[in-house]
Amino acid sequence: RDPNLPSPPAPTVWPTVGFTDVDAGVRFLTEGLGFVVTAMYRNDDGTVQHAEARWPDGGGVMFSSRGRPGSWGSLGPQGVYVVAADATTVDAAYARVKDMPGVEVQRPVHDEDYGSHEFDVRDSDGNLWAVGTYRGT
Repeated sequence: RDPNLPSPPAPTVWPTVGFTDVDAGVRFLTEGLGFVVTAMYRNDDGTVQHAEARWPDGGGVMFSSRGRPGSWGSLGPQGVYVVAADATTVDAAYARVKDMPGVEVQRPVHDEDYGSHEFDVRDSDGNLWAVGTYRGT
């Protein structure tokens, strides 16, 4: 991210996922996709009650330990589309994430007819993640 550009606005819509192994989920989000964890609250037993990760180009995702009764993480696999500022961000994220343990490539980097440069992967909990340049209309 260019430090001379203004900071992206705070997210107002938060996709939420659960991870069976939150530490592996954090590695997937940060080392793989390129998110930055900004908050994490663990219970005494080590489960994550609530956590947040920001996407450098704007937006974010909330997550917790999968299966906590009454939590967002108890919903099962989710789908999240992440908008990248440019194609090089998509390519770099794909190069990092495609060979991570537990990651299943659904579609490698490709170009869509509507102009998006993107890829789709499933994490080890079955959450579907797509990263692409399509910003919506």
